[in-house]
Amino acid sequence: MRGIEGATWPVWHTVATERALDQNAEQRRRMEQHRHSAPLRHTRRRLVLATIAGVAVGALMVGGTWWATESGVLDAEPTSESVSASSTPSATRSTGDHSPSARNEVVVPSAVPADPTDDNDPVLLLGDSLAVGIQYYVDAGLGDRVMTMDAAEGRGTATSVSLLSPYAETSAPVWIVSLGTNDNPEEFEPQARSIMELAGPDRCVVWFDVWREGTDDSINATLTKLASKNPSMHLIPWHETSSLHTDWFSGADVHPSSDGYAVRGQMAVDAVNEYCS
Repeated sequence: MRGIEGATWPVWHTVATERALDQNAEQRRRMEQHRHSAPLRHTRRRLVLATIAGVAVGALMVGGTWWATESGVLDAEPTSESVSASSTPSATRSTGDHSPSARNEVVVPSAVPADPTDDNDPVLLLGDSLAVGIQYYVDAGLGDRVMTMDAAEGRGTATSVSLLSPYAETSAPVWIVSLGTNDNPEEFEPQARSIMELAGPDRCVVWFDVWREGTDDSINATLTKLASKNPSMHLIPWHETSSLHTDWFSGADVHPSSDGYAVRGQMAVDAVNEYCS
Protein backbone atom coordinates (compact mmCIF):
# COMPACT_ATOMS: atom_id res chain seq x y z
CA MET A 1 0.00 0.00 0.00
CA ARG A 2 1.39 3.40 -0.98
CA GLY A 3 0.78 6.81 0.54
CA ILE A 4 1.80 10.37 -0.15
CA GLU A 5 4.84 11.11 -2.25
CA GLY A 6 5.31 7.45 -3.11
CA ALA A 7 6.03 6.43 0.50
CA THR A 8 5.30 2.81 1.39
CA TRP A 9 3.13 2.45 4.48
CA PRO A 10 3.00 -0.62 6.70
CA VAL A 11 -0.16 -2.71 6.48
CA TRP A 12 -0.82 -2.54 10.23
CA HIS A 13 -2.97 0.58 9.95
CA THR A 14 -5.73 -1.25 8.06
CA VAL A 15 -5.81 -3.89 10.79
CA ALA A 16 -5.78 -1.09 13.38
CA THR A 17 -8.91 0.38 11.78
CA GLU A 18 -10.91 -2.82 12.20
CA ARG A 19 -9.59 -3.43 15.72
CA ALA A 20 -10.29 0.11 16.89
CA LEU A 21 -13.85 0.09 15.52
CA ASP A 22 -14.59 -3.16 17.37
CA GLN A 23 -13.07 -1.80 20.60
CA ASN A 24 -15.03 1.43 20.31
CA ALA A 25 -18.32 -0.43 19.83
CA GLU A 26 -17.59 -2.63 22.87
CA GLN A 27 -16.71 0.43 24.96
CA ARG A 28 -20.03 2.09 24.07
CA ARG A 29 -21.96 -1.07 25.05
CA ARG A 30 -20.21 -1.22 28.44
CA MET A 31 -20.80 2.49 29.11
CA GLU A 32 -24.52 2.13 28.32
CA GLN A 33 -24.82 -0.93 30.57
CA HIS A 34 -23.00 0.88 33.37
CA ARG A 35 -25.25 3.95 32.98
CA HIS A 36 -28.43 1.88 33.46
CA SER A 37 -27.13 -0.12 36.42
CA ALA A 38 -25.39 2.70 38.31
CA PRO A 39 -28.48 4.31 40.03
CA LEU A 40 -29.72 1.00 41.52
CA ARG A 41 -26.22 0.06 42.63
CA HIS A 42 -25.67 3.44 44.30
CA THR A 43 -29.07 3.26 46.08
CA ARG A 44 -28.24 -0.17 47.54
CA ARG A 45 -24.84 1.07 48.65
CA ARG A 46 -26.36 4.07 50.48
CA LEU A 47 -28.87 1.84 52.30
CA VAL A 48 -26.14 -0.54 53.45
CA LEU A 49 -23.90 2.30 54.64
CA ALA A 50 -26.76 3.99 56.49
CA THR A 51 -27.65 0.73 58.29
CA ILE A 52 -24.04 0.11 59.34
CA ALA A 53 -23.66 3.69 60.58
CA GLY A 54 -26.87 3.45 62.64
CA VAL A 55 -25.82 0.22 64.32
CA ALA A 56 -22.36 1.61 65.12
CA VAL A 57 -23.70 4.83 66.67
CA GLY A 58 -26.19 2.90 68.80
CA ALA A 59 -23.52 0.54 70.08
CA LEU A 60 -21.24 3.42 71.03
CA MET A 61 -23.99 5.21 72.95
CA VAL A 62 -24.97 2.11 74.95
CA GLY A 63 -21.35 1.18 75.69
CA GLY A 64 -20.41 4.72 76.73
CA THR A 65 -23.35 5.00 79.13
CA TRP A 66 -22.57 1.64 80.77
CA TRP A 67 -18.88 2.50 81.23
CA ALA A 68 -19.63 5.91 82.71
CA THR A 69 -22.14 4.43 85.18
CA GLU A 70 -19.88 1.54 86.28
CA SER A 71 -16.82 3.73 86.73
CA GLY A 72 -18.69 6.36 88.72
CA VAL A 73 -17.83 9.16 86.30
CA LEU A 74 -21.46 10.33 86.11
CA ASP A 75 -21.85 10.43 89.90
CA ALA A 76 -18.42 11.73 90.88
CA GLU A 77 -18.02 15.26 92.25
CA PRO A 78 -15.00 17.26 91.11
CA THR A 79 -12.32 17.70 93.79
CA SER A 80 -9.66 20.30 94.20
CA GLU A 81 -7.01 17.70 93.41
CA SER A 82 -8.63 16.76 90.11
CA VAL A 83 -9.05 20.43 89.14
CA SER A 84 -5.40 21.12 89.96
CA ALA A 85 -4.20 18.08 88.06
CA SER A 86 -6.16 19.01 84.96
CA SER A 87 -4.92 22.58 84.92
CA THR A 88 -1.23 21.79 85.41
CA PRO A 89 0.81 20.03 82.70
CA SER A 90 2.32 16.84 84.08
CA ALA A 91 5.77 15.44 83.52
CA THR A 92 4.28 12.56 81.56
CA ARG A 93 2.78 14.93 79.02
CA SER A 94 6.03 16.75 78.45
CA THR A 95 8.35 13.74 78.30
CA GLY A 96 6.07 10.97 77.06
CA ASP A 97 6.63 8.72 74.04
CA HIS A 98 6.14 10.72 70.85
CA SER A 99 7.02 7.91 68.42
CA PRO A 100 4.69 7.29 65.47
CA SER A 101 3.43 4.06 67.03
CA ALA A 102 2.57 5.84 70.29
CA ARG A 103 0.54 8.48 68.43
CA ASN A 104 -1.15 5.79 66.34
CA GLU A 105 0.01 7.48 63.12
CA VAL A 106 0.30 5.91 59.68
CA VAL A 107 3.80 6.12 58.27
CA VAL A 108 3.68 6.59 54.49
CA PRO A 109 6.54 4.79 52.72
CA SER A 110 8.70 6.73 50.31
CA ALA A 111 8.12 6.34 46.57
CA VAL A 112 9.71 3.33 44.96
CA PRO A 113 12.44 4.41 42.52
CA ALA A 114 11.92 3.61 38.86
CA ASP A 115 13.43 0.36 37.67
CA PRO A 116 16.37 1.27 35.37
CA THR A 117 15.88 -2.02 33.53
CA ASP A 118 12.25 -1.24 32.64
CA ASP A 119 11.84 -1.36 28.85
CA ASN A 120 8.49 0.49 28.82
CA ASP A 121 9.67 3.95 27.80
CA PRO A 122 7.34 6.85 28.63
CA VAL A 123 5.58 8.64 25.78
CA LEU A 124 4.80 12.32 25.11
CA LEU A 125 1.64 13.11 23.11
CA LEU A 126 2.27 16.47 21.45
CA GLY A 127 -0.01 18.61 19.35
CA ASP A 128 -3.45 20.05 18.64
CA SER A 129 -7.10 19.11 19.17
CA LEU A 130 -6.59 15.93 17.16
CA ALA A 131 -4.07 14.89 19.81
CA VAL A 132 -6.51 15.75 22.60
CA GLY A 133 -9.14 13.60 20.88
CA ILE A 134 -7.00 10.44 20.97
CA GLN A 135 -5.65 10.87 24.50
CA TYR A 136 -7.89 8.19 26.03
CA TYR A 137 -7.27 5.64 23.27
CA VAL A 138 -3.50 6.12 23.29
CA ASP A 139 -3.23 5.97 27.08
CA ALA A 140 -5.29 2.78 27.20
CA GLY A 141 -3.43 1.20 24.30
CA LEU A 142 0.05 1.86 25.67
CA GLY A 143 -0.52 -0.40 28.68
CA ASP A 144 2.28 -0.02 31.23
CA ARG A 145 3.89 2.91 29.46
CA VAL A 146 3.42 6.30 31.13
CA MET A 147 1.90 8.90 28.81
CA THR A 148 1.99 12.68 29.25
CA MET A 149 0.27 15.18 26.95
CA ASP A 150 1.18 18.68 25.80
CA ALA A 151 -1.66 19.56 23.43
CA ALA A 152 -4.48 22.06 23.01
CA GLU A 153 -7.22 22.99 20.58
CA GLY A 154 -6.06 25.19 17.72
CA ARG A 155 -2.36 24.80 18.52
CA GLY A 156 0.13 25.30 15.70
CA THR A 157 3.66 24.01 15.36
CA ALA A 158 5.29 27.35 16.27
CA THR A 159 3.48 27.39 19.62
CA SER A 160 4.54 23.81 20.34
CA VAL A 161 8.16 24.70 19.59
CA SER A 162 8.00 27.55 22.09
CA LEU A 163 6.38 25.45 24.83
CA LEU A 164 8.52 22.38 24.22
CA SER A 165 11.92 24.11 24.15
CA PRO A 166 12.42 24.46 27.95
CA TYR A 167 11.94 20.75 28.69
CA ALA A 168 12.53 18.90 25.41
CA GLU A 169 15.93 17.55 26.43
CA THR A 170 14.56 15.82 29.54
CA SER A 171 11.20 14.77 28.10
CA ALA A 172 10.05 11.27 27.15
CA PRO A 173 12.17 9.26 24.70
CA VAL A 174 9.12 8.65 22.49
CA TRP A 175 7.00 11.41 20.93
CA ILE A 176 3.64 11.11 19.19
CA VAL A 177 3.20 14.32 17.18
CA SER A 178 -0.08 15.68 15.82
CA LEU A 179 0.89 19.02 14.27
CA GLY A 180 0.43 20.70 10.90
CA THR A 181 -3.35 20.86 10.60
CA ASN A 182 -3.48 24.43 11.98
CA ASP A 183 -0.36 25.67 10.19
CA ASN A 184 0.24 27.99 7.28
CA PRO A 185 1.98 25.79 4.66
CA GLU A 186 4.45 28.57 3.84
CA GLU A 187 5.63 28.74 7.46
CA PHE A 188 5.36 25.07 8.40
CA GLU A 189 8.70 23.69 7.21
CA PRO A 190 11.07 25.66 9.51
CA GLN A 191 8.82 25.01 12.52
CA ALA A 192 8.64 21.29 11.78
CA ARG A 193 12.42 21.21 11.47
CA SER A 194 12.63 22.87 14.88
CA ILE A 195 10.52 20.08 16.41
CA MET A 196 12.93 17.47 15.06
CA GLU A 197 15.94 19.47 16.21
CA LEU A 198 14.46 19.52 19.72
CA ALA A 199 13.84 15.78 19.49
CA GLY A 200 17.43 15.03 18.49
CA PRO A 201 18.69 11.91 16.71
CA ASP A 202 18.10 9.48 19.58
CA ARG A 203 14.42 10.16 20.28
CA CYS A 204 11.78 8.14 18.43
CA VAL A 205 9.16 10.39 16.79
CA VAL A 206 5.95 9.17 15.12
CA TRP A 207 4.13 12.02 13.35
CA PHE A 208 0.63 12.03 11.83
CA ASP A 209 0.38 13.41 8.34
CA VAL A 210 -2.54 15.76 7.63
CA TRP A 211 -6.08 15.40 6.29
CA ARG A 212 -7.20 18.93 5.49
CA GLU A 213 -8.57 20.17 2.19
CA GLY A 214 -6.45 22.82 0.52
CA THR A 215 -3.29 22.57 2.63
CA ASP A 216 -2.62 18.89 3.20
CA ASP A 217 -0.58 18.33 0.00
CA SER A 218 2.00 20.97 0.92
CA ILE A 219 2.11 20.04 4.62
CA ASN A 220 2.43 16.34 3.87
CA ALA A 221 5.14 16.91 1.28
CA THR A 222 7.12 18.79 3.94
CA LEU A 223 6.64 15.95 6.44
CA THR A 224 7.73 13.34 3.89
CA LYS A 225 10.85 15.35 3.09
CA LEU A 226 11.62 15.80 6.78
CA ALA A 227 11.18 12.09 7.52
CA SER A 228 13.55 11.19 4.68
CA LYS A 229 16.27 13.22 6.39
CA ASN A 230 15.58 12.00 9.94
CA PRO A 231 15.84 8.23 10.47
CA SER A 232 14.21 8.57 13.90
CA MET A 233 11.04 10.14 12.42
CA HIS A 234 8.21 7.92 11.15
CA LEU A 235 4.98 9.10 9.49
CA ILE A 236 1.53 7.78 10.44
CA PRO A 237 -0.69 7.71 7.30
CA TRP A 238 -3.73 9.58 8.58
CA HIS A 239 -4.37 11.22 5.19
CA GLU A 240 -4.67 7.90 3.38
CA THR A 241 -6.79 6.30 6.11
CA SER A 242 -9.14 9.32 6.26
CA SER A 243 -9.59 9.31 2.49
CA LEU A 244 -10.95 5.76 2.79
CA HIS A 245 -13.38 6.76 5.58
CA THR A 246 -14.87 10.12 4.59
CA ASP A 247 -18.00 9.19 6.58
CA TRP A 248 -16.01 10.03 9.73
CA PHE A 249 -16.07 13.73 8.80
CA SER A 250 -18.77 16.35 8.41
CA GLY A 251 -18.08 18.65 5.49
CA ALA A 252 -14.70 20.34 5.75
CA ASP A 253 -14.33 19.57 9.47
CA VAL A 254 -10.95 17.97 10.22
CA HIS A 255 -12.23 16.39 13.44
CA PRO A 256 -13.42 12.82 12.97
CA SER A 257 -16.26 10.95 14.66
CA SER A 258 -15.64 8.81 17.74
CA ASP A 259 -14.93 5.87 15.42
CA GLY A 260 -12.33 7.97 13.63
CA TYR A 261 -10.68 9.01 16.87
CA ALA A 262 -10.59 5.39 18.02
CA VAL A 263 -8.82 4.35 14.82
CA ARG A 264 -6.44 7.32 14.98
CA GLY A 265 -5.51 6.44 18.56
CA GLN A 266 -4.89 2.80 17.66
CA MET A 267 -2.72 3.87 14.74
CA ALA A 268 -0.56 5.90 17.13
CA VAL A 269 -0.18 2.96 19.50
CA ASP A 270 0.69 0.59 16.66
CA ALA A 271 3.27 3.05 15.30
CA VAL A 272 4.93 3.32 18.71
CA ASN A 273 5.05 -0.45 19.00
CA GLU A 274 6.35 -0.80 15.45
CA TYR A 275 9.06 1.85 15.43
CA CYS A 276 9.88 2.73 19.05
CA SER A 277 10.15 -0.58 20.88
